Amino acid sequence: MKKFYFVGGPRTGQAEEFFRRLHQIGGTPTGWRLYPHVGNSGKALHLIDAKSQDEIVHHLEHFHDIYERSEIVEIIEGQQ
Repeated sequence: MKKFYFVGGPRTGQAEEFFRRLHQIGGTPTGWRLYPHVGNSGKALHLIDAKSQDEIVHHLEHFHDIYERSEIVEIIEGQQ
């Protein structure tokens, strides 16, 4: 497994639709940890254990029209 991170969340006014779709597909995938921003901005830091970035993108395609995110970045542990 590789480790990745990005910041993202539903666009303004789309939280209800986002959670409806998330529920339809079975919820947050295993290996995803979310840390919401203070102030309820709707954005969160996502730390993800996944086989590839494509696995993440595939999940996020369910929300393509209602979701905004930063670049997905791979984390390499033990590097300085």
